Amino acid sequence: MAELLLNELDAGFKHRIAERMGDDSFLNCFACGSCTASCPVRRLEEKYNPRRLIRMAILGMKEEVYRSEFLWLCSYHSTCHYRCPQKVNIGAVCDAVVRIRQERDENHWPAGPSREFRQRVLREVSGVSACFVCGTCTAVCPESFLDPSRDPRKFIRKVNLGLAQAALADEFKDICATHFRCESRCPQGVKISRVMQVLRELALEDGFSCPESLNFLKNQTDE
Repeated sequence: MAELLLNELDAGFKHRIAERMGDDSFLNCFACGSCTASCPVRRLEEKYNPRRLIRMAILGMKEEVYRSEFLWLCSYHSTCHYRCPQKVNIGAVCDAVVRIRQERDENHWPAGPSREFRQRVLREVSGVSACFVCGTCTAVCPESFLDPSRDPRKFIRKVNLGLAQAALADEFKDICATHFRCESRCPQGVKISRVMQVLRELALEDGFSCPESLNFLKNQTDE
């Protein structure tokens, strides 16, 4: 095990996280491991360990946290809305996109990414940008079960990428029926999903990006 050098730790890192989250409840974590025991990503690969990541964040091991693949793979599980790792209300997103289509013709939007479109949806449905295409929504979606082409994950991804024309033309927004575990298991009430979101934001602000080993995530909408 590598040595932990105090002079290499960022003592203020946990305070940045708490400030961004709006509370410091994650500092209550005593590394019991309940989150890791119930993490679906952990079941796929043992190196993905939410308990370890939270601990590193509290200790101020900023760069280690930023370089962790789990930071980018964390998917908070708890059907569609409730199982979405970032509490994205997919039905509300669909409603917002439908309203946008009603207000403006599809031809108003460019063929490529549109910042205006993305911001328009975000103003109506907070938290959409937190989606990290884990696919939990698609896995439990009855519409997607009947027709794999109707994929809520891809739909939300289009919205977050600002692909207005693609989102507006997607049938999923019209057929979504708005059908309504890690965090709920934590004895200290640590808001793990929110911690992950804030860590991603801080990583990007500090010049870090999604690890190259996870580049496949960037191609989800091209599948």
